[in-house]
Amino acid sequence: MPNFTHLIFDLDGTLLNSKLGLNNSLNYMYQQMGLEIDGSTVIDDLIGPPIHDGLKNILGFDDRQVELGVRIFREYYSTKGLFEAELFPGIHDMMEELQRQGKQLYVATSKTDRYTEAVLRHFEIDRYLVDFQGVAGGKKHTKAELITELMDRNQLTPSANVVMVGDTIFDIIGGQANEICTIGVGYGFGRSEKIQELKPDYFVEEVEELYELLV
Repeated sequence: MPNFTHLIFDLDGTLLNSKLGLNNSLNYMYQQMGLEIDGSTVIDDLIGPPIHDGLKNILGFDDRQVELGVRIFREYYSTKGLFEAELFPGIHDMMEELQRQGKQLYVATSKTDRYTEAVLRHFEIDRYLVDFQGVAGGKKHTKAELITELMDRNQLTPSANVVMVGDTIFDIIGGQANEICTIGVGYGFGRSEKIQELKPDYFVEEVEELYELLV
């Protein structure tokens, strides 16, 4: 069994089931923009990359639509959608036990820093974390760049003891780019087959399996 000492978690789809709030935010955006799209048909594809990239690459928005869409999306998300979520069952117990064992826990997410801090505090995840990395100042970052920033700030060097845990290909690509171990999870929003094509070091289908692997 692996002996990870430093664990970096993705947030949406890995620790937090945030699909309801994100879907409601998307549907609000569509309504305000006069678009007839059901958010539930594209939500899984939009979770993971930065919202700007998702609107452009998945929905085909032009630059003007992206700018407008992001602003409207955040109108709803910042006040309601952010908290229309719940932790996946077993996450609190897992993180509490990992912390008890002396593991160093982190979060790296494509949410903005402001939203990330609010969510971590609201769902009481912040108590387990050494640090987190979100997107600062509206700048665009890949997941690999976010992991790099987090590792640099906390003086983490690539080794078999550091692992990235996530539910999308962006998490696996980001971890591999930083030469750390990777764990793909199949219970989140990403497509399991796409994750496994990238050959993460480990792949689990349920939180219980992740608990057993890490604890």
